[in-house]
Amino acid sequence: MTFKVHPNMARLFQHHDGKGDPDMTCRTCHGQDAAQVAYAMPHGLPALDPARMPDEHSAKVRFMREEVTPTMADLLGVDRRVFSCFGCHPRAR
Repeated sequence: MTFKVHPNMARLFQHHDGKGDPDMTCRTCHGQDAAQVAYAMPHGLPALDPARMPDEHSAKVRFMREEVTPTMADLLGVDRRVFSCFGCHPRAR
């Protein structure tokens, strides 16, 4: 993850956010207690309610759906058709 996922995702968000330098750390996605939970996922990101997903027409959701999700699936070596928002975000209860 340190050498594959982190640098690629940091650059993806850096480009999207228009920042000069990436500012992601492991804790950005894995939470402030990343080491204590052995960097488990989903953990650390806001929970999403499958019945009330964010507006799919917003720029942020399009970016997540069209760029982040498929890139993450590729980096993890999983099928893009089955990898979803919930690969990284916990489900709201």
